[in-house]
Amino acid sequence: MASLGYRPAAPSDGFGGITVPERELELDVEAREYGQRFLKEEDNGVYWAGCTDFRSLRAAIWALEAFRLMNAGSFGGEAIVPRLLRMAAEEYEREMGLSHGEADG
Repeated sequence: MASLGYRPAAPSDGFGGITVPERELELDVEAREYGQRFLKEEDNGVYWAGCTDFRSLRAAIWALEAFRLMNAGSFGGEAIVPRLLRMAAEEYEREMGLSHGEADG
């Protein structure tokens, strides 16, 4: 995720801005802390998701349902999950006014 510019474990202002100079951050520590937090959420079955800005709501629902299917085990969802994720990506790009692939940077 860090290679995409997304660092969810870095000190943040809550709006996506990293509050510490990046040269002072250690990616290894961030990765370990992120992994520990995720595993704790996984163990509890409770995941923090925040809230959408409404434009991305439909895409968020499809992505969330794909996530739920991935957590339900193997039962045939293997064909549904990729379709939901593609639908979510396409809807997100449309709602955000991005051309196909523009979200990749």
